[in-house]
Amino acid sequence: MTPLTIFGDFNCPFSALASARADVLLNDGAHTIDWRAIQHDPAIPPRGEPVEGDTATELAAEVATIADLSEHDVRLHLAVPAVRSNTAASCAVFAGAVDNADVLRRRLFAAVWVEGRNLSDPVELDRLGAGAGDLVVARTWQDEFEALPRPITPTLVLADGYVSRGLGALARLADLAGGG
Repeated sequence: MTPLTIFGDFNCPFSALASARADVLLNDGAHTIDWRAIQHDPAIPPRGEPVEGDTATELAAEVATIADLSEHDVRLHLAVPAVRSNTAASCAVFAGAVDNADVLRRRLFAAVWVEGRNLSDPVELDRLGAGAGDLVVARTWQDEFEALPRPITPTLVLADGYVSRGLGALARLADLAGGG
């Protein structure tokens, strides 16, 4: 099996598409996925921030782009959430997930992009069954991401160390899954 590492943020619609395409690769059985949850915008306030004005316009355009990009493979339809989450806590709980990491990854993306939940809220994370976090692993992933040249989400690292970012990473994932 070919190992792939993906850095993505739960509040990034492009990372949500990378997650859906990662699931296709997992299902085909030829790849392993090391998903590393990171914050692409650590400046978001700890409790999150309302999605309004320019942010709402930008996210609506990104969601429309995701619908177009996924039309021929995973057909992802996202909704703009009312709050942009600070994902530090969700990154930590994901880092602490051992047995159910892929299920939790899917659940956290759905919570934001389908249900509009605020992952900044510890009560929401508890409702999602997120479990205990691992701050050390989450910090390691964040440091690795920030050390990459031009860190943007999603970032895909191939087995040979080649780094693909953003739309390039999404295209590479689609190609690997046979949908590109």
